[in-house]
Amino acid sequence: MLIKNAFIVAASLDAVWDFLQDIPRVGRCVPGAESVVEVEADVYRGRLQARVGPLAASFGGQVTIVERVPRERLTALLEGDDKSSASFVKAKFTGYLAPVDGGTQLTYEVDLALRGRLAQFGFAVFQGVAKKMTAEFARRLQQALAQSGQPEERA
Repeated sequence: MLIKNAFIVAASLDAVWDFLQDIPRVGRCVPGAESVVEVEADVYRGRLQARVGPLAASFGGQVTIVERVPRERLTALLEGDDKSSASFVKAKFTGYLAPVDGGTQLTYEVDLALRGRLAQFGFAVFQGVAKKMTAEFARRLQQALAQSGQPEERA
């Protein structure tokens, strides 16, 4: 299933790109993410708590950065599993950055493959979860950029 979304943050392209290179720091902006740690260059382990429909899941897994095009694109492969629901997720995440009036637009797409009990929920449920998580991530990212002293651009 392919999930896409976009949002704008009031910060320069350089500030956003630089922030996105610190994956543990980015992890603190992801709703439900816990203990994101680097295990080797461009490989991170962590845990993500999420609610999908009536089920709560706690995915432990790995994120591997596979491509960086400075100030334009970041691609990562994600794999994880949730023991309680016997579910497994594998995804390819690609995020794109572009300067816009008032800041930087972040557009992403996630090609998601899911097996197990959580796979019973349809695209609409996952799209709804992704939309809520994206809105919260955008809010937290904006706040983190402002707190880090990165110059913000005003519209």
